[in-house]
Amino acid sequence: MRRIALRSLAHDRGKLAASLAGVAFAATLLLIQIGLYSGFLETSCALIARAGGDVWVMAKGTEVLENGEPLSAGSRATIASHPCVEKVRALVVAFAPTRKAGGAPDSVQLIGYEPGTEPLLPWSLARGLPQDLHAPNRVAIDMHDTTKLQIEGEPMGARLEMGGQSVWVSALTEGVRSFTLVPNVFTEVNTARRLARLSEGQANYWVADLHSPTCAADVIASIEAHEPDVTAMTQQGFIKKTQDYWVFGSGAGSALGFSALLGLVVGTVIVGQTLYAITKEHLRELGTLKAIGATNAELVHFVAWQAAFLAVVGGGLGLGIAMVVKEAVTAAGLLVVLSPSVLGVGATAIVLMCAIASIGSVRKVLALEAAEVFK
Repeated sequence: MRRIALRSLAHDRGKLAASLAGVAFAATLLLIQIGLYSGFLETSCALIARAGGDVWVMAKGTEVLENGEPLSAGSRATIASHPCVEKVRALVVAFAPTRKAGGAPDSVQLIGYEPGTEPLLPWSLARGLPQDLHAPNRVAIDMHDTTKLQIEGEPMGARLEMGGQSVWVSALTEGVRSFTLVPNVFTEVNTARRLARLSEGQANYWVADLHSPTCAADVIASIEAHEPDVTAMTQQGFIKKTQDYWVFGSGAGSALGFSALLGLVVGTVIVGQTLYAITKEHLRELGTLKAIGATNAELVHFVAWQAAFLAVVGGGLGLGIAMVVKEAVTAAGLLVVLSPSVLGVGATAIVLMCAIASIGSVRKVLALEAAEVFK
């Protein structure tokens, strides 16, 4: 039955091409929607993941990375006094008013880090070195944000105004985009404090590296007992909290999730119509098979093999198209993640889509009466 099913598909090459195009479109739509959702989650917590640390300390009530309030230097000393804490790193994350190179006002997200610590910030440096940011008021921006910041010509050495002070671009990252599409600006923590108007020793987050991650619960309990105005949590806990905020609290993630589900529904309709049209085209052949003794199970296999062929070949074509679309979407400032796990979910969804779409054709085949076909 497999051979007959595939041969009947290949009999009319034009209709086969149209069917594969429909499935490929549906697969592309589905993969891009899932990739956008995955990219949304990854971008929302990229800085937390890259900065590392075992325990993150923030002002009580902080719901998301971008909204952290300044912490005093005294709270850092409290954290560092715990015997399980190896070191404490300061991290400044704050929005700063900016005047672009062309003179227009805007805002950027300052990310101030302590130099010489691991993990290294900023990451994905395309031009310049970490030590190029040692001098005061030196910053790193992303290559894709130069247009947004109205930097024309050579970006290295370009002057911008942030927090009422002049800064100079000394390094460029590639692909380090902010989730909110506000340009990320990396600089060393002392420069970030001046630009964000923080006092000496303040930071928005204390990132604690522990001698052993197993004592994280004890460290968190100790910090919150001695500093009632702060909240402490593990890195993974903060990642989850940030993702939950953007997915459920902001509505943006829910919209993307709904779009991915809508992609699955639209894809199912497209594939369902395609398979149903193919089945109707071959009702006479199916009636002949039934007349000469083919069972309902064998006729269902006929439809199943055609659905599987369209899923594999059309899905493969859709993946190729999705890769091309991904590059175009990335250039527009959005992150589409097509990682192995995303592709696995996408492949499962495509198979499920084709399986659901074949139900109409299966019902048509099961209701088929050979005598009626030949009337």
